[in-house]
Amino acid sequence: MNKKGDFTGVIFLVVSISIFAIFLLIVGYIVPQITTPLVEHIGISEEINKSLHVSSNVAEHTLPTLWMILFAGLMLGLFATSFFIQTHPIFVPVFMLLLVIAILVAIPLSNAYEELSENAYLSTAAEQQSMIGFIMLHLPLATFIIGLTSMIIAFAKPDGGQTSLG
Repeated sequence: MNKKGDFTGVIFLVVSISIFAIFLLIVGYIVPQITTPLVEHIGISEEINKSLHVSSNVAEHTLPTLWMILFAGLMLGLFATSFFIQTHPIFVPVFMLLLVIAILVAIPLSNAYEELSENAYLSTAAEQQSMIGFIMLHLPLATFIIGLTSMIIAFAKPDGGQTSLG
């Protein structure tokens, strides 16, 4: 069975967390906009109002925590893949090129998040998701650090990169 990894994991990580961060920014704005009028105008019973507030709490607090877990999980998965991938020093330039591409992909994604978070409507949601905002605003630097760490893990193994899973 072929158990080789690939170097495109950094690009996948950057795109995945960026899409989820922008989604959470929009959800963080929409849910309070929907919940408050529903409680004020439709709140028939205390049980319904409580469930609406729980939904709002999930959108404001639980989903950003899930984003951090997703980010950490993808990063650990990338590091594990880097460790188990069979590498040869000839692939260093290829990995460096993919790292540059990942950084070039991270720049517009970071800028897009920044533009959205500065929007008058979405700024309140962005303030509540401060850790996501910090990482997204520094996404090119985080991409460089994660990619460089992944490269070190992949190419600095004592057995010369000949580690196998089986």
